[in-house]
Amino acid sequence: MYQRLIPPLRWHQQVAEGLLEATERDRARIVQAAPVRRLQQKTQVFPLDVQASVRSRLTHSLEVQETGRRIVLAILARVPDPGVPPMTLLSLVEMSCLLHDVGNPPFGHFGEQVIGAWCQQHLPALYPQALGRAMSVAWEPFFTDLCHFDGNAQSLRLVHHLHELDLTLGQLAALCKYPGGAEAQGWRAKRGVYLSEAPVMAEVARRLGLAPGSRHPLVYIMEAADDVSYCIADLEDAVDRRLLSHVELLAALHEAQPDNYMATLITQAEQSRDGFFPAFRFALERDLVALAAQTYLAHHDAILAGRHDEPLLHGQSPAAQALETLRQVARRHVFKRREVESLELEGFAALRGILGTYATLLALPGSEFQAVLEGNGGPGSFLARRLCHRLSARHVRAYRRALAHPDARFADAHDQEWYYRVRLLIDYVSGMTDTYALAEYRLLSAGA
Repeated sequence: MYQRLIPPLRWHQQVAEGLLEATERDRARIVQAAPVRRLQQKTQVFPLDVQASVRSRLTHSLEVQETGRRIVLAILARVPDPGVPPMTLLSLVEMSCLLHDVGNPPFGHFGEQVIGAWCQQHLPALYPQALGRAMSVAWEPFFTDLCHFDGNAQSLRLVHHLHELDLTLGQLAALCKYPGGAEAQGWRAKRGVYLSEAPVMAEVARRLGLAPGSRHPLVYIMEAADDVSYCIADLEDAVDRRLLSHVELLAALHEAQPDNYMATLITQAEQSRDGFFPAFRFALERDLVALAAQTYLAHHDAILAGRHDEPLLHGQSPAAQALETLRQVARRHVFKRREVESLELEGFAALRGILGTYATLLALPGSEFQAVLEGNGGPGSFLARRLCHRLSARHVRAYRRALAHPDARFADAHDQEWYYRVRLLIDYVSGMTDTYALAEYRLLSAGA
């Protein structure tokens, strides 16, 4: 059933290994990867927060991993023979859950918007400075691609091109939340693959037998696990941070969903000896895990064929409606609070300041940038040389590999070079933790 979708094949390394061995090797590489460790200094809701009790991206990803595991176990209870060892399904989902946020920039989704808006505003002026000509019609798709920063697309880029984990094809596909390639609504309309990784994912889809733009079946499980985890966690962190009182939270939940299901959840949680949030989370997660597994199995054939267009938790069931209620309450009562927005503004200043300083590298003609990157350059390149010294050696290697072979999609080698030079800067800035980005901004603006 799943043999075609989960083979022991990798992009680069071609060695004889069984599926279980290949999956375990993927697991070891992922758990030990630097982007996963870096998640501990990227906060989930409150940027730059020092409270240990508030979730980081790492603790959130561990919770998503556990929820994903529970959904798979519920599915396997009704599909005892999926055609591959059950442990491979468990591991693929768990590791895609652990990796799902590694591409998020500093300051979370707000950071995504800042990077995209900065590119939209400044790249049109930097391009002619570097290339000596105006942007052509042929360049427009690449300009659009650079202006659309997406944490999901950056996760794929990190894993494959920047850190070269050489994961199995099934693990790569299970990480790709929005493969794109189709004009439609919902997740199909979202772009979760950059043009830099589009050839890789097209080849992965071909080798796995996935239709263009279709998700790998296990992506649905990862997506559901993420939805379950963050919707509850964001409100719990807000109460823990005293941004929202317990009484205010209960009132908001009753107001947003005044039905028996939510009322029962709240009453049982209030009466539990375990405490409100542990009991509330346990009961709601239990129902959502069951719902995700039930939906997955009800649409199993369509999901395996790449024809299913809805998330697993989409629908009018009481548990799904409760999840949507949690989203609405967080949006209205947490994310618009002055304290959260103040932290985001601090992140805005840091990211804009860093990007503005490093834009010096994007304005250089290609030959000058290459000279500076090699440690040369004229007397006027003193700033550029010092900025290049701060770039990650791993990111620079990825930039050079991307230029090693001409890409027919670009009008010429100069366009190709500049596209990957911008990617180099975005890779560097988006890979920063919240605290490192703030420290870098302070260093760069010390003399201002």
